[in-house]
Amino acid sequence: MGNQGRHAWLAAVAFALALGACAPKIVQHGNVPDEDQVVQIQPGQDNMARVQQLLGSPSTRGTFGEEVWYYVSKRTHQTAFFEPEVVDQGVLAISFDQEGIVNDLKIYDRNDGRLVAMVDRETPTHGNQLTIIQQLLGNFGRFDPDSSSAPKAPGGTGPSLPGASN
Repeated sequence: MGNQGRHAWLAAVAFALALGACAPKIVQHGNVPDEDQVVQIQPGQDNMARVQQLLGSPSTRGTFGEEVWYYVSKRTHQTAFFEPEVVDQGVLAISFDQEGIVNDLKIYDRNDGRLVAMVDRETPTHGNQLTIIQQLLGNFGRFDPDSSSAPKAPGGTGPSLPGASN
């Protein structure tokens, strides 16, 4: 194989490696219940134990009053160093009555979601905001050599003061 053949072969390998590095990375987050198992759940008949047997533990549970189990999933794909893009996301919400029997099943997809604006304000706290100078100089004049919390002399008989003899 001549030099031109080797250069062409190395260029082809480098191109293949570069192309392979740009392949999208698909990541699945959460619990995606199998459709065949979800259709087996019968409202008014199945209980929490049956749902957990079919679908496993929920991603999260409702916090206010009624018992709701949420199975949350999200699939993203990312190419190279770009931000991940949401390809698919879904929520299966299963609500139960007081006795733990399935009351209702709802499926939410990406189109049912709402964007929530994050607030970047800070909660104000009461008190003084000290500058660095105030913090550094704030302790001058606060030390009392006669207090019991003053450092003791090596013999342990009293405060250790510069120039004092023990």
